[in-house]
Amino acid sequence: MKRPRHHRDWILTIIWAALFAPSLVSQQKLTLSEAAARALENNPDLAADAPGRQAARAEFKAARAGYLPRLDFEQSYLAGNNPVFVFSTLLSQRRFTAANFALPELNNPSAIDNLQTRATVQQTIWDFGRTRSMREQARLGIDIADQTHQDHVRGVMLAVFESYYFTSLARDTLETARIALRSAEVLEQQAETRVASGLAVEADLLRSRVHLSAAKQQEIQAQGELERAKARLNRLMGYGLDRATGETAPLAIKELVLPSEETLIEEQKRHRPDYENLRAQLRREQAVVRSLEKEFLPVIAGYTTWEADNPSLNVYGGSNWAAGITLRWNLFSGGSDSARLEAARHRLEQKRRQLSAMESAMALELRDALIQYRAAQQQVEAARAAAAQSDEGLRILRNRYDAGLATMTDLLSAETARSNAGTSLSQAVFQQLLSFARVEYAAGILSPTSPAMNLD
Repeated sequence: MKRPRHHRDWILTIIWAALFAPSLVSQQKLTLSEAAARALENNPDLAADAPGRQAARAEFKAARAGYLPRLDFEQSYLAGNNPVFVFSTLLSQRRFTAANFALPELNNPSAIDNLQTRATVQQTIWDFGRTRSMREQARLGIDIADQTHQDHVRGVMLAVFESYYFTSLARDTLETARIALRSAEVLEQQAETRVASGLAVEADLLRSRVHLSAAKQQEIQAQGELERAKARLNRLMGYGLDRATGETAPLAIKELVLPSEETLIEEQKRHRPDYENLRAQLRREQAVVRSLEKEFLPVIAGYTTWEADNPSLNVYGGSNWAAGITLRWNLFSGGSDSARLEAARHRLEQKRRQLSAMESAMALELRDALIQYRAAQQQVEAARAAAAQSDEGLRILRNRYDAGLATMTDLLSAETARSNAGTSLSQAVFQQLLSFARVEYAAGILSPTSPAMNLD
């Protein structure tokens, strides 16, 4: 018995409502700011910076030691019958007597033991700024290590942003693929019913099955992309690749506001850590040049030594001390000092040119990011209009197909267009959000507290 038309329409309405109804199963949410915080705490790439930063601080501590005295302790044992050794050792041990002046005793002395204990203190009095230059280089090493870490943080923030919303895009793509698959299944059932009732030809059924097969392939591919996106996001957050971390925020069209290009260029030089890093490298090269220039000047140092010379551990001999001031001046070293200074000056000039080149490269990077952002905004508007038109076109074609005024090919084309329009809109929104974050990245203001990282 043929089912009444209004009854069939009522069933189809229930099916389509179920397809587009939101899921009733609540899932744990993961906000972008939470993902960023987890990445800052657990990201393995950022964790790798910690030893380098600690090493830079230890090097600074070592450089400060140049202002402090040096204390050396030495314990030695020596034995022999060398006449000079025996003569000097007896004097040091305060055991020299008149009998030791006898010629046989002087020429052929008996072997003697000497247990020597020595302590020496050295203090640089004036080195014409060598120690100060070394300390400045070490301090700049800390700045370089910290700025390098901040640049890595900036890169991780951009990667988290991209992976977070790419996961949302992959989920939307999978949902679109599933809706398309269910729609294809409904169309196949409709085609079977119409062929059985003589309202359609067998070719319509074959086309619907080909369409269903393609929809299944798209769903499989979309599922794989979602799993890959989740694994990348988990890795950035320092979690296991298979860990369930919660559902990312859905892609939504947002009203985004950016400062002027001139303001962003000013922000670059104040906030970009890679630029500050290069400036610190330039200052360190300047300190290196100053330090090498001082190698041509003398060093004035003081020292004092205390020494004990004993025949054995349980027999006390004698002790002595000495103190003095030295001036050490390297007058010629084969030209190595001049060559090192020349090399340092060339490296300093290289850093100056690198800094100038980086300023123009940053301006270009920012200009490219702004152009991409403006283009992405326009693509969102175009994709939104296309999605609305495809929905209306599909509705019209469904009515025409039910009335026998359109072919299965027309209906399948409209279904494909609607599915593609939905995917294109999601991709356009994703590109808009990502391009916004890239503008902040180029300006050096992308951080856990910046507007891009708090869009949700």
